Order: sequence, then structure tokens, then C-alpha cells
Amino acid sequence: MVTCLSPNGGDQTRAVGPALKLLVGTICGVYMLGREQVGDAWTVEYSAINDKQISSLLYEERSGLLFAGVHGNGGLWMSSDSGMTWTPRMNGLDRPHVYTIAVQYRGDKTVLFAGVEPHGLYRSEDLGQNWHDVPSIMDVAGTEKWNFPPPPHIAHVKHIAFHPADPATYYVCIEQGALLKTIDDGATWIESSNFEADDDFFRNDTHRVVIRASNPDDIFIATGEGLYRSVDAGTTWDHLTFRSDRIGYPDILYLDPRDEEVIYLGGAGKAPREWRKMSPPYSNAGLIRSSDNGKSWTELTHGLPNPVVGNIEAMTMHFWDDQVAFFGGTATGEVHISEDSGASWSLLAKDLPPISKAGHYRWFLTPEQREHIEDQMRSWGAHKALEDERGDV
Repeated sequence: MVTCLSPNGGDQTRAVGPALKLLVGTICGVYMLGREQVGDAWTVEYSAINDKQISSLLYEERSGLLFAGVHGNGGLWMSSDSGMTWTPRMNGLDRPHVYTIAVQYRGDKTVLFAGVEPHGLYRSEDLGQNWHDVPSIMDVAGTEKWNFPPPPHIAHVKHIAFHPADPATYYVCIEQGALLKTIDDGATWIESSNFEADDDFFRNDTHRVVIRASNPDDIFIATGEGLYRSVDAGTTWDHLTFRSDRIGYPDILYLDPRDEEVIYLGGAGKAPREWRKMSPPYSNAGLIRSSDNGKSWTELTHGLPNPVVGNIEAMTMHFWDDQVAFFGGTATGEVHISEDSGASWSLLAKDLPPISKAGHYRWFLTPEQREHIEDQMRSWGAHKALEDERGDV
């Protein structure tokens, strides 16, 4: 078992004991961190594909294979030796900027999904050896309005969430543009568009969906405008948290596997455009918990820096027996660990390359370095006519 930590990939693992191996996706490849037993210090055992910025990591438990999606048209890669060596798995995947990877189990069948930029969805039923486009995702009205504020101003598939009992039903987050739902395995799509107001700055900035397993009509979505809940499978929504709240820009969302009434929400205190206004910039990231479906919240930041500078861009929940651990990776290259359900934290590793979705890490660098990274981000895109626009996310 390998626990993975990356901005947009698999974010939960279940095992018979605590995590001893942690594969971290950074802007300079993957780093394997390990320990012999609980209480031992974690050390870097090896790193690989160091010329690639990792967007997503996924451990496929049936095969034991690892998959990595790469920003900047770097493609999709597979490892069969716990991340020491990697080979491309790109056949049929003709949009090589891979944002997210997800796995769905349908009886004995394993189906992989890849969400890409420009916005698109692919699937594979042979562990990534061949990929097939799901073109119907482009049939939704209004796709021409989908846009991502930072360079290169192109929307992408950010997250995929699967119905726990019906394999033909799943949700796709378009960042920034829509929350899509299919009930016929991708043949057609329904857009849930009534959960934000027209004047919301981050309208339809959908980050992550979580479905309550005991009642799949009860779903939560973390967005640029906070947390929303629907009890009718996405038809109507209640706005639970806002940009002015403690976690104003959430991108981490879990239901506790021991008690589905408990919600964990994490991310930055404010949106990225606010980080740069601080001197020096900081994100004030954290994790909060609610035991009453979002009515009230408790902060879970004991042991974290105050404030957290680099945003917690990635988090993984690892659980076994009746215990829950969290790993959080930051845009300034730290990994923090909590092995008591978030009640207390300690520093697991530092001085790693930034762990970052796209160019978020640039806000914690010098203006000259930030400009260089934004130039690189523009080069990732195909829509050159939009390159002169400046984003603020």
C-alpha cells in the first residue's frame, strides 16, 4: 500500500494499519517518503521524474500500479515499482495536460478516468494502456464561457466523484465553469447551475464533490465561494460557508469514514488573489471540522505554523480500524501529518519542491520568479488569443 499526496488525484486510502509509505507529487517530480514504524522519523527514500510537475497521483489497489498526471502537457505516467521508475501511458490521450486521475470499480472491472486541460474527459478499461475520449462532455450548453482566470485562461476537469451504488452516475467539476452530472455513464450530462449567484466572482469555480455513501442524494461541493450542500442529488443547494469564513477558499473535503455526519473542510483562508496582498504573502491555510452538517465548525490547526504560509494544496486521508490520519502538502514544500483526526499536527518533511496545483506556488516567490512561471503557464495553453489577459487566481 502506498499513500499518495497530490493536489488533484486520489485523496483517500484504507489499510490494515497506519501509513508507512507516502508518495508526494511536487513541481519537480515525485518523492517517496517512508518510515519503518509509527514514531520513527520520515525520510526521503528516492525521487523520480524530476523534470515534471505532478498534478495528480493515484494508487490503484487491485493492480498495485501507480499513476501520475502531469501539468504542462507532460502526459500521464505509470509505475509498477512503487514510484521508482515511470513509463508513459498516453495511447489515445491526445490532450496531454492531465489535471486529475480517478478510479471506479464496477464489479471485477476497473475503470480509470483522466480529466484534462483544455476541458475534457477520458476513460480506460485496461489500466491506462488505451484511453478513449468522452466527447459528450462538450455537448453541454455554454462551454464557450468556461474559463480559468490565470494564464493560459483555459478551463479543465478538476475532480470526478462517483455514485457509491450506481456506476452510471458520477459528477465532474469543471474549473472554472460547471458542475456536470451524468446518470447514463457519460452519454449525456446535466448541469447543476443554481448553486451560485450570478455576481459571485468565482461563479461555478467547482473544486471537489463528496457524496454521502449512506444517502447518495446528499452531496457536498467545495468551491471558490465556499461549501454547498444538496439533499436532492444536485437539484437545489444550500450555501454553508462563505469567502468571509475561516476557510474562505476550500479545496479539501471529506466525510469521516467512522461517522458520515462529520465533515472536514480545508484550504486557504482567502482566495489566491488575496495572498499576494500580504507582505510577505501567506495563505493562512487550515482544516476545520463540523459535526452538525456545516452549521458550526471547530478549527483543527494545533501544531501547524501560525499562519501557514504556503497554501495546503494537497491533502490525503488515511484510515484504518477506527483511526484517521491526514497528510497535508504545501505550496512552499512542507508536509504536515496528523494521526489523531486533525486534533494535532507535526512537521513530517520540509524543503521539498512546492506541492502545487498549476502555478499557485508562484505567489510565494519573488515578482521576477512569478513572471517567469506565468510565462511558462501561458506556454501550456493553445488559445494564444487569450494570453494577454491577466488572471488573479
